Amino acid sequence: MNPFSSFLSLLLPLLVTLFLLILLLEQIWYLRRKRNVPGPNILFPFLGNVIPLITNPTKFWQLQAQLSASVGFSVNYVAGRFIVFIRNTELSHLIFANVKPDAFLLVGHPFGKKLFGQHNMVYMFGQDHKNLRRHIASNFTPKALSTYAQLQQLIILKHFKSWERLWSTVSPAEPIPLRLLVRDMNLQTSQTVFLGKYLSSEARERFRVDYDLFNAGLMKLPFDLPGFAFRKAKLGAERILKTLTHCAAESKKRMLQGEDPSCLIDFWVQEMVRLTAESKTPPPHSTDEEIGSYLFDFLFAAQDASTSSLLWVVTLLDSHPDVLRKVREEVSGIWSPESDVLMTAEQLREMKYTQAVALEVVRYRPPATLVPHIAVEDFPLTEWYTIPKGSIVFPSVYESSFQGFREADRFEPE
Repeated sequence: MNPFSSFLSLLLPLLVTLFLLILLLEQIWYLRRKRNVPGPNILFPFLGNVIPLITNPTKFWQLQAQLSASVGFSVNYVAGRFIVFIRNTELSHLIFANVKPDAFLLVGHPFGKKLFGQHNMVYMFGQDHKNLRRHIASNFTPKALSTYAQLQQLIILKHFKSWERLWSTVSPAEPIPLRLLVRDMNLQTSQTVFLGKYLSSEARERFRVDYDLFNAGLMKLPFDLPGFAFRKAKLGAERILKTLTHCAAESKKRMLQGEDPSCLIDFWVQEMVRLTAESKTPPPHSTDEEIGSYLFDFLFAAQDASTSSLLWVVTLLDSHPDVLRKVREEVSGIWSPESDVLMTAEQLREMKYTQAVALEVVRYRPPATLVPHIAVEDFPLTEWYTIPKGSIVFPSVYESSFQGFREADRFEPE
């Protein structure tokens, strides 16, 4: 036997022993955090349950909900991270009420900072977050909301007419998939409300492509290497941010010239211009790049979740003709599409039953089902269990939506 073979024969048992020791320590680490909480008792080495999470996420979270039925929460282990799934509404409220430096931070996505960037509203807390919220209040004045309502209606009516033309070209027996049509309408609506004419037609198309890449990357493992979906998503997000930063700069030019605001970014920048003129210094979080990053947050929040809710509106109204009849009666008593005028914000507020339908859609099929947080410190969730520091906590908005309601499984706007 040569010296190298002899060395390997001595080293191999040590490596095998070390590997088995690491596996054992991983199991012990997990079980010490798990204690007697419902969840898997044996882990797949290193990966945990990441494979079933990726291959069938719906089934994965349904199983977590079933496991948590007895005590209100359950645990699991995914790619080196200990996770806590919360089903009980009161416990979820406890998490939401403790987003602060010594308790929980909202993460939005386990690898979100790499995608969304550092200047991101999702990861702000404390006084910085309060200051930013105060500065964006100008985006939601009655005048601003009326402007947005008019922009939305113009785009929605245009898309409705195009859908009618599309329907006239196909066989009545041939269904037309609505998902992509609604998503395109929603994307154009949010882009126009937030950015107005600052976004050119070429930029809108590039934005749409990059946004698709970004969404695909959110569902993949964070391999930041050329050719991988995560890298494509990261590069797409950087291009989107560059475009939004340019839009912020263009808006500042117009608002400094005293022009009237025509979209959300204008109302935002107009207030910043006013504050800068008063104090002679720009307010915090007012650079073009920061504004662009926050607009990215708005656009992300306004896209897929809203598209999901709009599709559920169509589905639920179609399956509940009595609700659809009441909505039509209420709307037709206030506004007619043949009137050639747009609905005002005041008219929208008069539609109480229609508002109830919208709220019930969000309750019955919440678009944002899980809201991940990370435990900054050990946190006492109950009298007998403390969430370990570093855990990713998933309060389930979906499960809470079916707690405390009469006949919760029934769609009932009343």
